[in-house]
Amino acid sequence: MRILKPSVLVLALASASLSFAAEVPSPTTVPAAAKEYPGHDHAAMGGMMGRAMAWTNHPILKTKVGGEARERMTVTVVPQNIVADGVMAWSNKLADEHGRRQLPLEMAGAKLDKPESGGFHWLSAREEQGGNVRVASTVYYFGERGAENPTAMFMTQKHELEIIPQPYPREHSRYRANEDWKFLVRFNGQPLAGQKVAMETQNGTKSESVSDTQGIITVHLPDDFKAEEKQKEMGWRGMRGSDFVLVAERADGGKNYLTAFNGSYGKNAFDQRSVAMGIGFTLLGMFGAAPLLRQRKARKNDAAEQKVEV
Repeated sequence: MRILKPSVLVLALASASLSFAAEVPSPTTVPAAAKEYPGHDHAAMGGMMGRAMAWTNHPILKTKVGGEARERMTVTVVPQNIVADGVMAWSNKLADEHGRRQLPLEMAGAKLDKPESGGFHWLSAREEQGGNVRVASTVYYFGERGAENPTAMFMTQKHELEIIPQPYPREHSRYRANEDWKFLVRFNGQPLAGQKVAMETQNGTKSESVSDTQGIITVHLPDDFKAEEKQKEMGWRGMRGSDFVLVAERADGGKNYLTAFNGSYGKNAFDQRSVAMGIGFTLLGMFGAAPLLRQRKARKNDAAEQKVEV
């Protein structure tokens, strides 16, 4: 049996552990989960764009990635629970000719073209029916390093009622369970104090937050992954994930505004790293004790041989 040297073993276990871990107006009411709006016939008006999701009735934007190689990668934006004429896209290069553009909707959704700058994109769909305005927003990141800071793009006013990440996870980071994240709620560009915001996750968690005097809410992403799914891998790169949506509603000037921001979150990375490190140190202890056991056995054999000779 081949015995690994301790130094080689430590490097191997450390590498394994790291790879395992990788990946103001008055208050308004919280939106009702199944609130209906006049004139909404999603199946007839919007086809699959208006089809309701199983886990939420709120408007969301779902992004789907296709293609076998990065050069051929395609991104499709699918509005769900909202009937929109198109999807607006803002890039983190607002001064570029493609800094703000409308993506036409097809049966499968809207194709998000990839500008040379890559980086972050704010995606938004809007529906107006009578006195009701509904907006769905999300963020997509193409993953190129060196992309410009997206803060200015995030803070650019796009709609009346908005929920904006403060900040958004950068580059290889992501939202994760058991983490607290801040969001800005504003109306017509001004922070909205005392605004109630509802959160719903695909795994069934529901909670509520109220913005402070600066219009900031703190959202705690729950560790609500089911026990039977602990060993399952969801999403690309083998990272388990789920979706969440934040929703705010406000009446003003004879109109009712509802805005929703949706994203995805993963299992707490620290939990994964702890398990990997625990296994690693256990194995290290076992292999580290092996030489000592062999030495002890050798001493016993020597002592036995000396007794026989006497």
